[in-house]
Amino acid sequence: MVQDITYTVGSLFAGIGGFCRAFKNEGFNVIWANELDPYACQTYKHNYPETRLYEKSVEDLSVISDNLESVDILTAGFPCQSFSLAGNKLGFEDPRGKLFFEIIRLLKEFGRNKPKIIVLENVKNLLSHNKSQTFKRIEVEIQNAGYWFKAPVDEKGNLRSQFSNARILNTREHTEIPQNRERLYMVAFSRDYFNNNNFNFPTINEEGLKDVREFLDLEMKADPAFYFDESSKYGKMFAEKIARGDKDSVYLLRRAYVRENKKDCTFTLTANMGEGGHNVPVIQDDWGIRKLTPRECARLQGFKDNQFLFPEGMPKAKQYKQIGNAVTVDLVQKLAAQCLKTLNSAKK
Repeated sequence: MVQDITYTVGSLFAGIGGFCRAFKNEGFNVIWANELDPYACQTYKHNYPETRLYEKSVEDLSVISDNLESVDILTAGFPCQSFSLAGNKLGFEDPRGKLFFEIIRLLKEFGRNKPKIIVLENVKNLLSHNKSQTFKRIEVEIQNAGYWFKAPVDEKGNLRSQFSNARILNTREHTEIPQNRERLYMVAFSRDYFNNNNFNFPTINEEGLKDVREFLDLEMKADPAFYFDESSKYGKMFAEKIARGDKDSVYLLRRAYVRENKKDCTFTLTANMGEGGHNVPVIQDDWGIRKLTPRECARLQGFKDNQFLFPEGMPKAKQYKQIGNAVTVDLVQKLAAQCLKTLNSAKK
């Protein structure tokens, strides 16, 4: 990709670098990142050795003492557990929920050199959490930090008809990747750099989905550890469900029953995959019934084989957790492409 200038990116809560890979693919230079989890840090450094990684809590990160370079774009997929339907829903009462305010603190520490654009990601329930009062607080905080930002809901939780800076995007609707994954994306613009608030979120993908089995290694037998013993309790449950359903579908054990995904895609990949086989999608191949491997799950998050590898010896449970915590690269890359157009237009 040819462009007049190489724009820079900093990434908070970087994880294994989903945001970073997406922006790199669009020609951006990711110059620094921050992550606390030691296993995710190992994976990040393995794939992005050229990027300076601050391995500490965002609460301990400082623009001044850590000599954080000013960047054009700041990304942050901040912790979602306190806003998720599957979590405790304590919002800003949960220490993890309060980490959002560390983003605001760092923006203010940059002063006049604050990022031109910030791109945030979280679960879709953040939009309606606490009757939309949580998101209203986020809107005010971002605006007070010097950014154009309008929530898609008003104080009463009603959807606004005019433009907003937040949108729920689904991987299977906006890319060719067959994963049912809804996430809330937010994009804000510095009032010091932009004269207006104008951003086009990705439209629905008209190309259709790729076959989920294109992402799987079906030509060879997987490691025996991924296969179920079909005489075991869970093995029997999957075998019985698959016998009644489509052998090419993806299945998932939810509590005491097995679900079949009948939309030719996989279920949402979650961090809970690292907590046991109940949360990992399951398929049937020529050798039996097995869980998707971490490599296959990575592909379904947009991590290409030639761009991403787990470091040798990384525990499988940690690999699953890291993939589930990541953003879908292909989807974020569409946001990155629009950020590039927006920056170039403002420059002209």
